[in-house]
Amino acid sequence: MAATSNISVLLKYFATKQNSPFVIYKDFADYVKRYAQHNVEELPELVTYLGNPESAIDKELIPLVESRQVALLESDPAKKQIFVTGFLNAKYADRYKEIQSNAAVPFPTVSDLPKLTPLDILNKQNSQDIIFKLMTKQDKNDKQLYSIIIPNNVPPVIFPGNIPVAILIDAVMSKIRRMLKKEEYHDYYLKKLRIANPGKEMTSKNFFTDFVGKPDVAMRSLESAGDSFYFWNQLCYFIKQDYEKVKDFTQEDINVLQSVYIAEIIISFYKNKAQSNLQRETAIKTLQNCLTKPPYYFTMDTILKFTDTKGIPLYGQYTEKDLKDFLQKETTESENQNLPKLLVFKIENGTRYFVYKNNVIPLIVRLASDAHTAIDEKITKEWFKKLQNFEKSPDMYDEGAFNKKLEDECAVLAPALHALLTANFLPILNMEMQESSTVGAQGSIFEGDEMMSYAGILQLNRNTILENAKILLPVWYTIPVVSWIIALFTKKSTRKNMKKAKKASKHVVTQQTNTEETNEEEMHSTHKPVSKKDAFIQAAKEVEAEFVPNGSTIEKELTDYRKMWNKMISKQANNDLTEDVNALIRDYLRKVLRTLPAKGFNAERITELAETLCNTPNMKKITEQTAILEYTKLYMVYLVKNM
Repeated sequence: MAATSNISVLLKYFATKQNSPFVIYKDFADYVKRYAQHNVEELPELVTYLGNPESAIDKELIPLVESRQVALLESDPAKKQIFVTGFLNAKYADRYKEIQSNAAVPFPTVSDLPKLTPLDILNKQNSQDIIFKLMTKQDKNDKQLYSIIIPNNVPPVIFPGNIPVAILIDAVMSKIRRMLKKEEYHDYYLKKLRIANPGKEMTSKNFFTDFVGKPDVAMRSLESAGDSFYFWNQLCYFIKQDYEKVKDFTQEDINVLQSVYIAEIIISFYKNKAQSNLQRETAIKTLQNCLTKPPYYFTMDTILKFTDTKGIPLYGQYTEKDLKDFLQKETTESENQNLPKLLVFKIENGTRYFVYKNNVIPLIVRLASDAHTAIDEKITKEWFKKLQNFEKSPDMYDEGAFNKKLEDECAVLAPALHALLTANFLPILNMEMQESSTVGAQGSIFEGDEMMSYAGILQLNRNTILENAKILLPVWYTIPVVSWIIALFTKKSTRKNMKKAKKASKHVVTQQTNTEETNEEEMHSTHKPVSKKDAFIQAAKEVEAEFVPNGSTIEKELTDYRKMWNKMISKQANNDLTEDVNALIRDYLRKVLRTLPAKGFNAERITELAETLCNTPNMKKITEQTAILEYTKLYMVYLVKNM
């Protein structure tokens, strides 16, 4: 044994040398002192045992007693003893090795413990609790000696914590298999199993034959879902039912009963595990399906809120680790050095989005269509103001400057679109699409190897925007002489205003301190109460920030969800259905707002109101319940925000 200062190790070594778990305290103290004298140069920490080792040993024994590694027997102070649990762990580990080679060897029980063994050293637990715990995660060590409590007064089984639980499982199955191989039991239980499963006689026979003659095949059936669990439970039930009628038990009868009770728990564990795996796999497939649907790009917060068809959150049906593993696999694994299935892009504020690569081009087209109107209106208004002041800018007349202008506006008004168009994976995706000939099916934003201009992607024409801006000008701006005179006076007025602005700025600086003090006094002296309308509007804006993803708008989200639940082909029918739903929501919300305080208009309350409304008969007629629920929530916020 290598030199050590661990009292637990020294105790087990000393007990093994004596071949007894009972160690006389005085003898052990003398041994430790001699051991310390011999090894103190190698292990200086042993110096504490050189003088009077008892006090140091007592301190070391306290945590060992608390963890049931040892027990102190103090019936006679002169013969104080230490009971070493680790000695029994080694002894019973050898017993289980014997059972592996000979199933007739009985399980160790409490009656096998040496006389005067303190029962406190046993970790007594219900059979299901301890077996589930060990099969879920076992920390193999010789610190624990388990007593597996079995129902119906069946003697508990002793199981050492230093051997794998798989050895216990193998021992249990071996004992049941040994009994079933006997001629008087084999045909009897096979017949009962076949009679109990009409129409499945051959399947039940194959299960029974595999269990008795092919242990590996039988154990593999436990790890998969299917009829095998049903047959396992039936077989255990039949055996238990017959054996519990026996009045005078032999040692073999007790072993079979112990094995059947433990086998039922093992089967239950594997069944629960199979069901949990099936639920997790189904939830992962649903998650994958959700990621392929509009709006095609999702943040992690959105992914965590995905639900199944019953409205139950997917997160919880799989663990955080399952989700991370799935996303890691989807975003890293690829075939033939292609891009992975799931791509990640980040907008300027740091928000990360996930999008399947097959949806990248449709997403760009969709986002470009959404951004078209907003960018068109903004540039039109901006150019109108410049033309009104007889100003010009390069982007009005130069196509390159115009595209740079569009890129800048896209970064502000459509950050997700801008991030996609500047993503480093976009050129590679284009190459893959060309190689797989999927460009024609999806369309493309590339012309060969070059990406289309922002004007082409956004479908915006510089000349058209400029003409629209000019149309907004008063009619006299189109008369050359009149426009020249207006421009002349406008420029003079602009210069005068600039001079006045400089003088005013100096005056403002000198009076700034006084103004700040006056404003502070006014703030303290007059607090104008906020109206209920303003309070509702503010609450709606706060909820909007929770409901609407970054980079999107409430109007865009309403349009997307409306397209999902309103599938009427006729334009008139589509508009009528939308108006009917909107009117229903407006009437319902109007009644609610009469009694609802502004502070109660929050995300949770809106969700409750929307769910209540969507459960009414009229709203139930709409098949896409998830989409109509989200639409209802957003439309309520939209109505209050625009009161």
